[in-house]
Amino acid sequence: MFVILELLLAGGMFMFGILATSLVAVGIIAQRVFTLWLGFRLNVESLTAKVLSHVDDGDYGKAAQLCDGKHPLQRMMLAAIERANRGEKEIRRNVETCAITELARFRRGTGALPQISNLATLLGLLGTIHGLIISFSGMQAVDAAARQAALSKGVAVAFYNTFFGLTVATVTIVAYLLISAKQGREMTRMEAATSALVDRLLIASDAHNAAQRGGTAGAR
Repeated sequence: MFVILELLLAGGMFMFGILATSLVAVGIIAQRVFTLWLGFRLNVESLTAKVLSHVDDGDYGKAAQLCDGKHPLQRMMLAAIERANRGEKEIRRNVETCAITELARFRRGTGALPQISNLATLLGLLGTIHGLIISFSGMQAVDAAARQAALSKGVAVAFYNTFFGLTVATVTIVAYLLISAKQGREMTRMEAATSALVDRLLIASDAHNAAQRGGTAGAR
């Protein structure tokens, strides 16, 4: 702990800015990992198969019960089932309205990681320039030992900031790429499952309407 504090003090004020940036990045990464790998765990294929089976049987109540959860897919499916007796436009509109809120919640925080990576890089660059200023300012000293000391201190400040800033930026962007890939895969699965449900609801609605028309025609 004391070694880390000494390095931060040796690197100057911009090192603390990079440290704050890294803490924010760690917080967002931890939240994203928990959400994508632990918090929103759901067997999408199994849920979709069960919901579609109940829809085929005409048991929309059981299908809705399966979608009674906090996962974005469950809420989007429930939005579709709630409008099952309406037209196609209203079903899709209700799903899209729900998706705007749920997918924004699902993606929350991911988009900030590239900006945090850029900020860490810029803070590292500012620290590097600060170190160079210290080095060149020390060259004005009359004593050779003082000039050497200023040069060594300035170079150390510059290198500390460059290394720390680039390390935080690299780790953050790598985490972003992994999180973004996982997030994209999950969103693709949710989109496919929701589309399959909407199509199945429309097919069931058309079959029901055709049966009603057939019954009406037979009664005549």
